[in-house]
Amino acid sequence: MKTTLTAVVVVVAAFAITCGIFGMAAPAQAQTNNTDTATSGMSMDMGGGDMMAMMHDYSANHKWGMISSIQNDEQGQPAWIVSGHWMMEMASQNNTATANTTGGISNIAGFDATLRMVMLNGSAMHNHEISNFTQTGDATFNGDTNSTTITGTATITMRDGPVPDVQTTIEIAQDKVIAITPDPAALENHFGDTPIYGIVISPEMIEEMMMGYGDRGGMKQGPMDGMMMNSSSGM
Repeated sequence: MKTTLTAVVVVVAAFAITCGIFGMAAPAQAQTNNTDTATSGMSMDMGGGDMMAMMHDYSANHKWGMISSIQNDEQGQPAWIVSGHWMMEMASQNNTATANTTGGISNIAGFDATLRMVMLNGSAMHNHEISNFTQTGDATFNGDTNSTTITGTATITMRDGPVPDVQTTIEIAQDKVIAITPDPAALENHFGDTPIYGIVISPEMIEEMMMGYGDRGGMKQGPMDGMMMNSSSGM
């Protein structure tokens, strides 16, 4: 991704959804009760700032999330798992009415994604990257489905090297689901006959999960903490 901040947000989002181990991933918001006592493991600062406040500010012109998709083979049968993360930078936003449903997506300044692809039987794991997205035309909003569609071109890495100027469609549905559809012909139908699906991660989702782990004491020691302790003790 383009900046250190972008990378930090992606890491936070990834661990928030998949592992819940915010303590090692990135700074988290301090949780306080009526006596103004911080929950153990929840208070971590980045340069004196508050991570959750930073993510709320950052989400004003960025969207990010995880890729979680099943792609078909040449026979149209499910054959591949695709996972990863994505980040969208918005150059401008639509009006308030649209913002209430799709986040006000209008002009896209950038879109990047990192994908890991593996067959359902665990073989043939490999990576792809989507970058250099250039929007063509205006974004379109469908009020019936509360979805915004953006079209453009992107560079997508393949086995023989990057493929530039791939016609790519990105759809955000109800500010919760993303569907990425690169031109199948340009990529020799590598991703099958369905879009690459994922979810949109909001700061509220991360905050809710943080609060849940804090309430259960799950923030005090995550899986990696236990591994590090065992390693240091020679076990």
